[in-house]
Amino acid sequence: MQFKSLTLICIFLTVALVGCGEVRPETLTVGEVKCSHCSMSIVDMRFHTQLITYKGKRYHFDAIECMDQFQKQKVIKIKNIWVTNYLDTKEFIPKDEAIIIHSDKIRSPMGAGLAAFKTHEDTIPFQK
Repeated sequence: MQFKSLTLICIFLTVALVGCGEVRPETLTVGEVKCSHCSMSIVDMRFHTQLITYKGKRYHFDAIECMDQFQKQKVIKIKNIWVTNYLDTKEFIPKDEAIIIHSDKIRSPMGAGLAAFKTHEDTIPFQK
C-alpha cells in the first residue's frame, strides 16, 4: 500500500515539475495569428511582440505600439513581454532588456516607427 502511495506521489511531482519550466516566446508562421489589439494579421515579423500573463494567457501583437495601447486599456498582471529583434526575426528579446527606438526610417505596421534592437550599436543606422 505504501509503495502505491509513494509511486503516485512521485508521478504527481514529476508532472508538476515538468509544467514549471521557463516560459518562452512562441514562434509564429506569417499570417497565422491576428494582433490581440487591432486584429490585423501578423505578417511583418520584425515587429512581432508577445505578452504573457501570470495566468498563462498569451497575447500576440503586430507592433510594439499595439502592445503599448493594449496594456493601457487592460488591467492584467504581466509575467513576460518579448519583442522581436528588428535585425533578426528569429530572436526575441525581453522588453526590459531591449533598446526600443522611434525612427522615421522604420515603417512599422501601425505607423509609429517603433522597433526593438539588442544593442545600441544596432540602432545607429536608424538614427536621424
